[in-house]
Amino acid sequence: MLMPLSIDMYLPSMPTIAQDFNVADATVQLTISCYLLGFSFGQLLFGPITDSYGRRYVLIAGLIIFIVAALICGIASNINQLITARFFHGIAAAATSIVINALMKDIYRDRDEFSKMMSFVMLISNVAPLLAPIIGGFILYWFNWQANFYTISLTALIGLALVIIFIPETLSKAKRSKFSFTRILSNFIMLFRHGQVLAYMMIGAFAGAGLFSFLSLGPFVYMNLHGVASTHFGYYFALNIVVMVFMNTLNSRLVKHVGSFKMMQLGLFIQFVMAIGLMIVTLFNLGFIYLVICIAGYIGCMSTIGGNSMAIILDFYPHIAGTASSLAGTIRFAVAGAVGISLSFLVSNLTTVTTVSDNSSEWLMTGSMVLCNFLAVGLFLKIRKIKRK
Repeated sequence: MLMPLSIDMYLPSMPTIAQDFNVADATVQLTISCYLLGFSFGQLLFGPITDSYGRRYVLIAGLIIFIVAALICGIASNINQLITARFFHGIAAAATSIVINALMKDIYRDRDEFSKMMSFVMLISNVAPLLAPIIGGFILYWFNWQANFYTISLTALIGLALVIIFIPETLSKAKRSKFSFTRILSNFIMLFRHGQVLAYMMIGAFAGAGLFSFLSLGPFVYMNLHGVASTHFGYYFALNIVVMVFMNTLNSRLVKHVGSFKMMQLGLFIQFVMAIGLMIVTLFNLGFIYLVICIAGYIGCMSTIGGNSMAIILDFYPHIAGTASSLAGTIRFAVAGAVGISLSFLVSNLTTVTTVSDNSSEWLMTGSMVLCNFLAVGLFLKIRKIKRK
């Protein structure tokens, strides 16, 4: 739950952070983009480490760094300090994500069973983004934006205690690979050279980048452009998670019967329909409620696409699950971070996000989401053609 908490809880505070530090909204967006880049780099680092030294101690080390980084975010005295702290915050958060994927694969080796159990894990973890913006909005109302990071740090401390007490080591010493930069580089090259695996990684990356297009601009579009109060933003955001919970539940029930590939196809199709809807809503300015509905449908499919693409990837290389998971995660969040930085650059040049009468920020957000989906669908169609041959 820590990954979504550390992004979603402070979303309602982003306009306030811009005011407190007297910086442009686009600059505050970099706190998300740099977090994602740190998360991307951290996955590249922790994946091979967890394959060599086990799951438990890597997870504990990551949690300790996460706690310290969150505290530093809370005491940052300027935007540059906050952006820097968020980069290291993202690196630490990567340990939790990578270890969970690899740990689950240690326990559930069948691909469809793994996908089913990952859907269950994601269903549980969806409680975090469902509640985080709501809690964050009220924390901002009652205290200040810094209190969000102190809360995240406390939550990680509780998580650390639970890991120490309840989580055993799942990777025996006999199954660990010797840590070697040459071997790690060789494994990364092998994964890159596998055309289908790389395509599945990019599908998950582009599907996820659509979500982070919303996370980068959504708070400003909802609150600055459409006048949503900070204490109400979380309720609109929660609709995205409700749809995601429904899709995860559907995936867990159907994946054993139809397989991961077809469930990924279903998620991409629904997201494609929602992307078309976003184009129509923005083009004809149909209103805020239709925008919210299309975004909820679009984001709700993300974990169905990402979870099943990851299940297929790890089924190709179960013996290096940590490395494969880390490369997939690195690509995914590097793409998301690049999209976020690009949007920040465009917003900064257009200087329209803070202009309530101008919906250019909405165009940038929806245009990015549509483009990401089209790229993911294009890759999927290419893979499906290869499979049929």
